[in-house]
Formats: sequence, structure tokens, C-alpha cells
Amino acid sequence: MKDIINTIVNNDLLKDLVLSVAVIVAAFIFLRLIKIVSKFFHKKVAARTKNEVDDKIIAIIERTARSGIIIAGIYFFFLSLNSVFGDVFYKYLNSFLYIFLVLAIARMVNSILQVLYLWYSNKAGGELQSKLRDDFGPLLRRLIIIVTYTSAVVTILNHFHQDISSIIVSLGVGSLAIALAAKDTLANMISGFLIITDRPFRINDRIKLESGIIGDVHDIGLRSTKIKTFDNTLVIVPNQQIINEKVTNLSYPNAQIRVAVEVGAAYGSDIDKVKNILVDVCKAHPEVLDFPEPAAYFINFGDSSLDFKVTCRVAKWDRQFPVAEEIRIAIYRAFEENNIEIPFPQHVVHLPDKK
Repeated sequence: MKDIINTIVNNDLLKDLVLSVAVIVAAFIFLRLIKIVSKFFHKKVAARTKNEVDDKIIAIIERTARSGIIIAGIYFFFLSLNSVFGDVFYKYLNSFLYIFLVLAIARMVNSILQVLYLWYSNKAGGELQSKLRDDFGPLLRRLIIIVTYTSAVVTILNHFHQDISSIIVSLGVGSLAIALAAKDTLANMISGFLIITDRPFRINDRIKLESGIIGDVHDIGLRSTKIKTFDNTLVIVPNQQIINEKVTNLSYPNAQIRVAVEVGAAYGSDIDKVKNILVDVCKAHPEVLDFPEPAAYFINFGDSSLDFKVTCRVAKWDRQFPVAEEIRIAIYRAFEENNIEIPFPQHVVHLPDKK
């Protein structure tokens, strides 16, 4: 046995082969240890929590550690064969190991950030968070990837003493050019983010724009807002336009909306009687709310009539026009029953007597 050991010690090739085998055995041992430690943390730490975030993070770290041990094993395996490979080979091997470690760390950081983002976005409930996740989630996830791997590439170039200032300047100039070219798109995206966070209106709200567009909000997108009009058509309005003009939300702070009906009665009609009929018609309608109570007003001396307005409220804004129509029909019938004339425009012409 002693002779064998002496032979190995005195023979560089045999010594390197024994060291390489020892490296392979050590690598397998470390891989086994990593698996045992990972199971321990899964059982003692991750199993106590209700979410799967810690399980996924532990799995990511375990995967990175296993890859690192395998690469380190390969590195020390070749390093142990010192008599076979030259110095140039080890120079390239060291460079390869550094590049791999930096990219592996970048991959681990990116995976952990992605897991944390998905966990937070799924945990956050409500329409706002859901909209932010659906519209801005893919953009944010791509941004995490770009920043993580760009930092890794810059670190690698800096390690090899490469001048990265020109690259940074090029990236800055390129970013500026892209920003100028996509100015309107970026403005719409920022406006969309402000709409989603500030919430001047929500999906299914009925809004009226300063430009005269009236309809129900069908969708709030990253670039534009879609409004469904009464003609069952979609009007696509850029978010920047909406954010810069006055918007009337007919559904806020609640879905109640006022119904106003104007009607004329002939001169000589009993004003109090007309007002009472208008109020009674509104109260008799099943969809008119009891509070605030319906009210009738004598608003004007018209050219051919006494002009009145009756107002009431309904619970849903989408019932404003149907209820207004039904109230007009009921007013017409009530006026007929009470012999109140609804005059039409007329002119009285006096002709001079011919002598």
C-alpha cells in the first residue's frame, strides 16, 4: 500500500488523476448535501407558510447551487489535471467560470423577482390591481429581465477591462431616439396608467366627454379607452386625449341618475293642478325612487304654453331614457283625463278690414 502511495506521489500524471477522481466524488457529495439542506428548509420553513413563494425561492436557489457545484466540479476537475493542460487553457477556463457565475446569479435574481411579482400581483385583489396586472404586468416583467441581464453583461465586460462607456452612451442615445419616435405611444401609456390609478371612471361607467361622446366604458387599455355608444358601436379614444379633456361620469358617485321631463300646458290651465299631476305620475312609476321625492316646477312663459319641468330619480343610469319615455306617455294620458291641453305652436294673424 505504501509503495502505491509513493508511486502516485512521485508520478504527476497519476497524482492528477487521483485528484480529478476526488473532485468528482466531492462534487457528488456536495450535490447530495444541497438536496438534503433543501429538503430541510422545505420541511422546517416553507411548509409552515400558506403560500408557495418560499417553496419556489428555495427551489430556485437549490437549482442555482446545483448548477454552480457542477460547474465548479468541472473547473476543479480540469484544474487537477495540471500536467495535461497548459496555462492558456486555465486562463480561458477562469474566464468561462466567471461568466457562468455572473449569468447564473443574474438568472437567480431574475427568477426570484418574477416569483415575487407574480405572488404580489395575485395577492392584490380588486379591479384596479387586476387591471394593472393585465396591462402593465408583461411590460414590468420584461423590464425586470432587461435590467437584470443588462447589469450582468455590463459586469462581465467591466471584469474583462472592456470600455463600457461607449456602450452606455449608445444605449442612452438609442433610448432617446426610441422615446422621441414613440412619444405619442408613451404619452398614451402614461395616461392609461393615470386613468387606472386615479380612476375617474371604471369599466361599465357611463361617461360624457367634452367632445360630445356619450357611452359606457367598455375597456381601459394600455394605449386607448373603448367607449360603447348607444348605437352599439365602439369609439376608441386615445388615453392622452381623455386625460386632457373634461369627463363627466354619469355613474359616479353612485348609479342613481335624474330623469327630467319638460311639458307645456295651455294658457289658462290651473298651475297647481298641473304640478300635482306631474308629481303623481312620477310617484306612480315603479322605478322612480321615493327619495329624493319627485318635484315639478313652472319654469317659463312660452310663446304658446306654460312650460313645466318634472324631475325624479331612478336607481340605474341605463334606465334614464326608458323611464323618461314612460313618464311622458303617462303625462299625456293624465292630461287627457283631466282636460289639460298641450298646445302646439300657433300664430294669430290679424288682417285689416278693407274699406
